Amino acid sequence: MNDCDFITIINGLVLDYTAETHTYKVDGKRVPSITELLTVKYGHKYDGIPEGTLKRAADAGTRMHEAVENYITRADDDGSEELRNFKFLMKQYDLKPLDSEIPVILWNEGKPFAAGRFDLLLEKDGLWGIGDLKHTATLDRDYLTDQLNLYKTAYEQSYIGTIEFLVGIHLRGERRKLVALPMNYKYADDIIQAWKEKQK
Repeated sequence: MNDCDFITIINGLVLDYTAETHTYKVDGKRVPSITELLTVKYGHKYDGIPEGTLKRAADAGTRMHEAVENYITRADDDGSEELRNFKFLMKQYDLKPLDSEIPVILWNEGKPFAAGRFDLLLEKDGLWGIGDLKHTATLDRDYLTDQLNLYKTAYEQSYIGTIEFLVGIHLRGERRKLVALPMNYKYADDIIQAWKEKQK
């Protein structure tokens, strides 16, 4: 692995990411990932699951994410059932994928607080939204709601633009489902405050 697998500049700050350790740094200072923030409410969701099972699930999820990302960025089509289902859902709900793996910095009290990358920037009827791809056995709507509201807050802090909708996209074999999720800045604020309390 390289020392840094991903690097970009957001609002004049250098954001870099190391995949091997799942570490984000802003101007050289480590910040938690947005996924890490969610552990204050949800714990480590996959504790107690055998390592082999986790690895197989992670590999399948990675393949699905890569198939969608390659389709969006390079128009590659691997012919997989999950990509076919993704394209079906985009057409069914009149959604246009604009970009994938969008890096963001989450600020709190004027300082970088956390960072991450979300799966999809989507457009519908001239409005922009965030989509998250899930390959899990079931779709955890509460977790997704908190996760995507954190990404919404971070996106609007990092870039010019407003996020107008949030959706979870469940792709697993022949299963396909798109769910609209509620938006409220309080969801993000509650996670941020819980994280700050934990660090005291």
